[in-house]
Amino acid sequence: MITLLKKQRLMLVLFTAIIFPFFAQATTSLPPAERQSSLDGVIRVLKEQYVFPETALKVGEFLLQQEQKGALADITTQEQFAAKVGDLIRQHSGDGHLNLALIAEQGGVSHRLKETDPLKNNNFAFEQARILPGNVGYLKLHKFWQTEEAHKVGHAALVFLSHSDHIVIDLRDSGGGSPQLVLHLVSHFVPEGTLLWEVFDRNGKSTEQIRSLAVPDSELLKTKPLYILQSEELVSAGEFFSYTLQQLGRAIVIGETSAGLAHYTGAAQVNDWLFVRIPMYRPVNPITGTNFEGVGVEPNIRVPAEMALYTALRLANKGS
Repeated sequence: MITLLKKQRLMLVLFTAIIFPFFAQATTSLPPAERQSSLDGVIRVLKEQYVFPETALKVGEFLLQQEQKGALADITTQEQFAAKVGDLIRQHSGDGHLNLALIAEQGGVSHRLKETDPLKNNNFAFEQARILPGNVGYLKLHKFWQTEEAHKVGHAALVFLSHSDHIVIDLRDSGGGSPQLVLHLVSHFVPEGTLLWEVFDRNGKSTEQIRSLAVPDSELLKTKPLYILQSEELVSAGEFFSYTLQQLGRAIVIGETSAGLAHYTGAAQVNDWLFVRIPMYRPVNPITGTNFEGVGVEPNIRVPAEMALYTALRLANKGS
């Protein structure tokens, strides 16, 4: 990935798209020789860039075994290759962030999933900011977008809620997204300079420490009781938000255990029609010494997702 400022270097690894030309009329048929070369390309990318080198080797060996056994012989199109081999590498690695995608379908090579849900696109996925009974501030967010505009919208929403007595942030329907927006939003609730997480490369070398930022007009928010609602569908950046504030003792997480996708993910081109979305860096929480990869964020209060808001309001109103 391309970086411009040292301070932003690793934050951009996950969330700066690498865009290649759009292949509008890509041929979908896939002869056996091209299938084999494409498989070799996927294995090469895994060995060179996947966050866990040993896992990359095991997945590569597994794919070669499948090819040798004839298990991939029924793949005759590019679409079938991306779907079947993508499923195999996810299953054998246990990594839900790892997948294959077609350049023509995505309009380029990018770590970003193509969003069609209006709730994840409209208003940078900030759906609601309102005051609930009992002077409880409520924010509903569907995705963590990587844009300066999303930072502005999020800041405005939190400042609007800052005079409430309690804050509820609803991530039950949220997807992943930008750790830059996670950093920005988390910084509203903790002192400037708080160590939030540290980033390690595939060789176990620490590459950057992520600390909270100075955010104007956020002093009131730093002492408000904070509740975060989550479901088992919550992934990636949304999990980072929950996990970071929970481990700092700054928030009570209510709902279900999240999906467990923690790694910084980039995109690597395999050939002129295929690319891999691939985890490249491992963030580590300074308090736990680990992250939530594969296990999810455990809620402080476990209830079905549909009961999470009710539970948070009961707690807030009881404490008022």
